[in-house]
Amino acid sequence: MAMDIPRTLLALLSHPDDESFGPGGTLARYAAEGVQVHVVIATDGDAGSVAAGQGPGPGRSLAQHRQEELARAAVILGLASVWNLPYRDSGMPGQPDNHHPRALIRQPWSRLVAEMVDFIRRLRPQVVITHDPYGGYGHPDHIRVCQVATAAFHLAGDPRYCPDPTDREPLPPHTPHRLYYFTLDKGMLRTVVWFLRLRGQDPRALGRNRDIDLVTISRWHTPIHARIPVEAYLARKEAASRAHASQYSGGPGFLGALPSVLQRHFRRHECFVQAFPTPPARPVDDLFAGLDPGQALPGRAPSPG
Repeated sequence: MAMDIPRTLLALLSHPDDESFGPGGTLARYAAEGVQVHVVIATDGDAGSVAAGQGPGPGRSLAQHRQEELARAAVILGLASVWNLPYRDSGMPGQPDNHHPRALIRQPWSRLVAEMVDFIRRLRPQVVITHDPYGGYGHPDHIRVCQVATAAFHLAGDPRYCPDPTDREPLPPHTPHRLYYFTLDKGMLRTVVWFLRLRGQDPRALGRNRDIDLVTISRWHTPIHARIPVEAYLARKEAASRAHASQYSGGPGFLGALPSVLQRHFRRHECFVQAFPTPPARPVDDLFAGLDPGQALPGRAPSPG
């Protein structure tokens, strides 16, 4: 493995807290192992609901409050950098926030792709992770970021792609080695659904706003190609999640429906779909497995956008 080129991981995510509530254990693990872990957050989280007593003070917006929470979480996880795009949280499907002119989902596709390509070329990761195509729990911003990140992943290494023709010193092309989608173990979700019904709870109406349908989510097919052991970093992930006090609901979330032994079992790993290149025959336990950071990949034609 080339020692003069650092291992670098870039997470392209939607909201302040996605880095902690989602693949927080994975980010903390790789940061602790010396990987340069960078995170790009695409929205300000201004449409998120707020836990009682945890909102911003007078004269401050929720977006400002959540940026401060994100900064604290980034320090806990050991991130090398956090970057923000200037867009508004689009809210869940069917909400008025979907139509706000600054909402992420209303922004031009070409602009969003160009911004993501810029981050990939600037930070030069070997591994890129983002949301799965279903948006985890169906959030429109998660779905859009997955789509944009996937297009940018393929375009970033194409020397013909120039986001800004007026740029006299464009960033050189960079082809990351791997693209992963963070996903949830659907077998685990089906187990949670069974226990929720056993306890008399409705698995189709979860979350603070009762807008998460765990039954539907458990039926989305997402093959798992990487299971990253994160048990040693769960305390750090929990601390980073607590830093997002305005969004934190306490405890292990919907996993709280399970007996403690099952909670520990399912929390030990975080799961990923390998979107590029062709996934291995069996799940791996390292996103960098067999990867030489100094190895150049051949250029590839851009995928349809």
